[in-house]
Amino acid sequence: MPEWVARLPQESRRMFEICLGRRHRVAEIDEHGHFAWDVGADVDDRFVGCANDLRLEAEFLEEIQ
Repeated sequence: MPEWVARLPQESRRMFEICLGRRHRVAEIDEHGHFAWDVGADVDDRFVGCANDLRLEAEFLEEIQ
C-alpha cells in the first residue's frame, strides 16, 4: 500500500484496507496516469455513495489473468 494512504481520513484508509489483496477491474487510467479500480461491489454498502473507485499508481498494482 502506498505510504500516502496513511495520511488519508480514516474512512478512506478503511476503503483501501478492505480492497487490499482483492481482484478489481481497472475502470480507467486517469489524466495523471493513475489506475482507477472499480471497488463499488466491495465498499458501496459499507460507505456512503455508489460506484466508488480507488486510484493508484501502476507500481502498486499486480496484473492478473
